[in-house]
Amino acid sequence: MLHSLSTLTSLVQDISRAENAVAAMRQIVVKLTELFSVPVCSLYLKSSSEQRLVLAATAGLADVAVGKVSLALNEGLVGKIGRTLHPLNLADAPTHDKFVFIPETHEAPYHQFMGVPLIHLRELIGVLVIQGTEQQRFSQDAEAFMVTIASQLAGTLQSIQRSGAWLPQQPVTHDIDRYSGVKSAPGIGCGRLEVLHLNLSLQDITQQRSTDIDAELARFETAVARLTDELSLGASRLGDSLPSDIANLFSVYLMMLQSPELHERTVLHIQQGFKASWALHETIDELAGAFDQAQDPYLRARGEDIRNIGNRLLRHMLSKTPLDTASEQRELVLASDLISIADLSIYRPEQIKGIICTAGSALSHTGIVANALGIPAVMGVTSLDLKKFDGEEVIVDGYRGECILHPQPALLKEYRRLQHADAQFIDQLACLRDLPAETRDGVRVQLLTNTGLLADVTPGRKHGAEGVGLYRSEIPFMLHDSFPTEDEQYEIYRQVLSAYSPLPVSMRTLDIGGDKQLPYFEIREDNPFLGWRGIRFTLDNTSLLVTQLRAMLRANVDNDNLRLLIPMVSRLDELESFVRIVDDTLEELQSEGVAVVRPPIGMMVEVPSAVLLLPRMLKYVDYVSIGSNDLTQYLLAVDRNNPKVSALFDNLNPVMLVALEQIVAHTQAANIPLSLCGEMASDPAAVLLLGMGLRTLSLNAHSIPKIKWLIRSVNFTDAQALLHKAQNLASEVEIRALMSEELKRLGLKNLSGPEPATIV
Repeated sequence: MLHSLSTLTSLVQDISRAENAVAAMRQIVVKLTELFSVPVCSLYLKSSSEQRLVLAATAGLADVAVGKVSLALNEGLVGKIGRTLHPLNLADAPTHDKFVFIPETHEAPYHQFMGVPLIHLRELIGVLVIQGTEQQRFSQDAEAFMVTIASQLAGTLQSIQRSGAWLPQQPVTHDIDRYSGVKSAPGIGCGRLEVLHLNLSLQDITQQRSTDIDAELARFETAVARLTDELSLGASRLGDSLPSDIANLFSVYLMMLQSPELHERTVLHIQQGFKASWALHETIDELAGAFDQAQDPYLRARGEDIRNIGNRLLRHMLSKTPLDTASEQRELVLASDLISIADLSIYRPEQIKGIICTAGSALSHTGIVANALGIPAVMGVTSLDLKKFDGEEVIVDGYRGECILHPQPALLKEYRRLQHADAQFIDQLACLRDLPAETRDGVRVQLLTNTGLLADVTPGRKHGAEGVGLYRSEIPFMLHDSFPTEDEQYEIYRQVLSAYSPLPVSMRTLDIGGDKQLPYFEIREDNPFLGWRGIRFTLDNTSLLVTQLRAMLRANVDNDNLRLLIPMVSRLDELESFVRIVDDTLEELQSEGVAVVRPPIGMMVEVPSAVLLLPRMLKYVDYVSIGSNDLTQYLLAVDRNNPKVSALFDNLNPVMLVALEQIVAHTQAANIPLSLCGEMASDPAAVLLLGMGLRTLSLNAHSIPKIKWLIRSVNFTDAQALLHKAQNLASEVEIRALMSEELKRLGLKNLSGPEPATIV
């Protein structure tokens, strides 16, 4: 290989530290001339407006040509590479039939030519070229290394290319940076980026001594007092928004903070002549290290809690003024790798306009809480270097899973307008709360809500939910420190059932596995999405299932609105086993004198085998619920939480429509009630679902007003006609274009989220 992998890594790191887009591109071309020992390296980027390849940076050609010279796709050697998406390695470029001489570049003396396309997620970003004076092809090693470099740089250059800041008519000092992640909580938020845990890790602290022991002791005691107040205030501030099991985390943190071991060991290190920060570093390492050695996953997780407490203490130690962000009026977007509930607690809820995490998935704890509190959130923004943007203006577009840094004033103003218009539109739809979701020609649709936190109950009722179509019972398990007892579960389920009584509540039994893990029950698998999850896990852990069923059935006494829902069904024997366990549990409770009754039992259709076996499965259940998120994921073999392929995840893929048509046909033939839950229910695709025959949808509480308005604005016959057109199209792109055109014709716009008038 021509150059080592470390050289490549160093190049990428150097570019990431560049001051702006122009500097980054200049660094690329200069560095590559050195690596390949050539006189010329040039970078061409595709102009999205004209579909031309524009010379964006060069080392060796005339600087005056930058931004002025451009080639159409298939024009010249560079255009040929852009058109064919294939490298080109030539010994004598001027003799090639596609060669175009451009006097402005002053490239006459160069014969050697090698160019490679820059491609990111199937999209042409540009072309990278090196040139030399020799009349021979570059070596195979050089070509292989050039291709490797292009693949590494394509993602970085995509954000530059999309911003347009590299074009000469754009100001080069005010780049727009766009970063894509995973849609976690819908909405638009604008504010200053508040990066949490930035440069405040105990791992960055080095050993330092101090001669003023009293001052260091005072610094430590002050930090403890501040963090105690912070946690106590946070518990009271979010107490009404979060269930008791989450609020209890504050008590756990307070107990750790006030433990004698933490206090005494830190004081001892300070008295030995060390600074408070290093003393804390040593204490936390000792305490967390003890937990790290434990075999029990729950105890190992406590090591992370200890480190979290330590880092928060360090933040207060190094703060020159008391942290009192709650009193500030700034609109903030919080960002970190992952954000804990304790992090959110130090801010007033109305201050937080958005959340960005560089790690995590759509179903991480942060995303769950963001949905419950109605805060736009984007997770898994892996390419975003938070340190570069702390304190700067940012836009969070939760509808599209995108973050925009350095927004130009006009773009920021437009997003703020959309943010206000979105909120105003929802307020205007409040008048529909008690009206039915009924088409103009009289077809009725039942709108239910999805929930999992007690904090979700109020928004659901506020927006007119006619019950709960999906209660995610795993969320209390995920936010607990151990498997909750029957009585603990009973109290949670009773509150949810009582809040909606007499409206129906479909409680899904424990659905963990895949990206939903329990901190105290570690499941390690090579392919968790095809592994031990959903009904497979609970049938293998029957005691957990029986405990949960007992709690649900007991909570249903005097409410009589419980509906059981089985997740991830893929086999007939799973249904047989579940029904048998329910009947045995009912019999046992009745023998104990509990007045329980058999609730309706439903199954979720989330995997292809359930679609194919559905006619034989229906005899075991009273109703069916389609899990559109997982069903789409498994039909398309696309992990929706993976930013590299999440763009391929689309509920409107033609195969999804075919599968839905089959499910509707089977359930209608058997006269079995059918509902659909997931993102598809809150998409304009609800029109297609209506035309298909679905009459019950379950969706996020905040989306109910928009979908109700959509249904009340169309005729059923229009929905049928639109479905018929969509069924004849070849891709989700064509179907979405059709949907957009039809909704505009009907006067209905942007139901999947507001669209900026102009995105620069």
